[in-house]
Amino acid sequence: MSMLNHLPTNMRTKIRDTPEGCWEWTGAIQSRGYGCVGYAGKTTLTHRLSYELLVGPIPEGLHIDHLCRNRSCCNPEHLEAVIQGVNTLRGVSFSA
Repeated sequence: MSMLNHLPTNMRTKIRDTPEGCWEWTGAIQSRGYGCVGYAGKTTLTHRLSYELLVGPIPEGLHIDHLCRNRSCCNPEHLEAVIQGVNTLRGVSFSA
């Protein structure tokens, strides 16, 4: 059974599986390009929710890095919990 089946229905129905393996969020996208969804009475980022539901809690002080560089991806196989400095250095911004 696909890991997608373990996500809430309102999330699962808004994910498109890409040839690159990304689970691209097709629902609401915030201004910085991250997907967001309602869950447990609040709005949350899809990549963080996917990680927490399918991998486990995000350790305090760590951030979720998109290894695929696709901010709308919520495939936990493309996500890694890292310190902010690592996340920044792996990015494509000027500070990287």
